[in-house]
Amino acid sequence: MSGIIFGQRHKGGWQTPVHSYLPKMLHVSTLKRRLKTLITEFERARHIWFELNDNGFTLANSLVKLRLQERKVEFPTCLISELDDSLDSMEEHGEENSNENTFSLSQSLQQVLEKMASQYAKMKMQILQIEFLLEEASESLGDEFVYNTPVYLTCTLETFVHHFVNIFNMFTQEIDLKNKIFSSLQDANREQAIVLLSTWLNQPYINDDKIKEFESICELELESEEKQ
Repeated sequence: MSGIIFGQRHKGGWQTPVHSYLPKMLHVSTLKRRLKTLITEFERARHIWFELNDNGFTLANSLVKLRLQERKVEFPTCLISELDDSLDSMEEHGEENSNENTFSLSQSLQQVLEKMASQYAKMKMQILQIEFLLEEASESLGDEFVYNTPVYLTCTLETFVHHFVNIFNMFTQEIDLKNKIFSSLQDANREQAIVLLSTWLNQPYINDDKIKEFESICELELESEEKQ
């Protein structure tokens, strides 16, 4: 999957696809409603991604353990607290059953990756929508509103777009990494498996602190709107 980087801005505005037709007037109330919907949907897609990441780790761990057991390699004890013990009795099963389990786990992990890609696609669409919303607002309400006027409490529309884009770019890099990990897991040795599993679990391209900070900002902004 290509690493698409959104939100590159230049002096003339955002370098994003602009629809040929813009509504004659975008009311502030409509903008607030649409932005709230995008914030909610963007957060939902992230949370589903994180759940899938945990599920994928469990499957990846089991797949690695099974492959190492097939090669009669003792799995390192340093990851025991993190890893799934459900396949400890695998040595009692025949080779045919082991191969079937390997195929099944690989297929299940592939399905998790496809679901993660689906959430990524939703985030990508939300980025396009919020950047189009910025273009609409600039056309209807003016640049002063877009860049200097808070939408709800303190954040301008440009600020929201900036946060959306930065977070999305994290997931762009992470989905590419996930696919590389999946390919590498198939033939990983013990040492490689440790690194790959740890990388899958920790998601190095995703900055949890930045995301939590943005979610806190959104919560405060939307709460202020509800109180009005």
